[in-house]
Amino acid sequence: MGGTIYEDTRQHEGKHKAKHLWWAEHGVEVVRRKLSTGDYMRDGSNYTVDTKCCVNEVAQNVCGNQHDRFRRECERARSEGCVLVVLVENRHGYREVGDVVRWRNRYGKVTGKRLMKALLTMQERYGVRFEFCSPKDSARRICEILGVEYDAGEE
Repeated sequence: MGGTIYEDTRQHEGKHKAKHLWWAEHGVEVVRRKLSTGDYMRDGSNYTVDTKCCVNEVAQNVCGNQHDRFRRECERARSEGCVLVVLVENRHGYREVGDVVRWRNRYGKVTGKRLMKALLTMQERYGVRFEFCSPKDSARRICEILGVEYDAGEE
């Protein structure tokens, strides 16, 4: 049997079915409760994971109209002694912040180069960490970041 992950109650139920299915198949219990920062945590860890469904979402948080709210969340995590890991799901093969330079924004003026610089600044200034993975690897990566044990089964 695996461990337990806490999922913030502000996460939309039903929107993360693939993650919940993976966790159920790998013996990870998910308990919903209000978290002060991030979307996922576990007892005894100083990490919290905030998931983003795509690079566009993280661009809105860092460079757009949600910047102030996102900055406050980064500051709150740091003041609580947590490392906030922003896990950006993407289908473009991005694996690290430097890969974002290739991103093309179809909706606004933020370029991949500007977004990359903003992410690096946020990392330096607030201690937040940006990671990237494919959507199918998200649940497993959350477990790895938080140190949650899971039944590896037939990976």
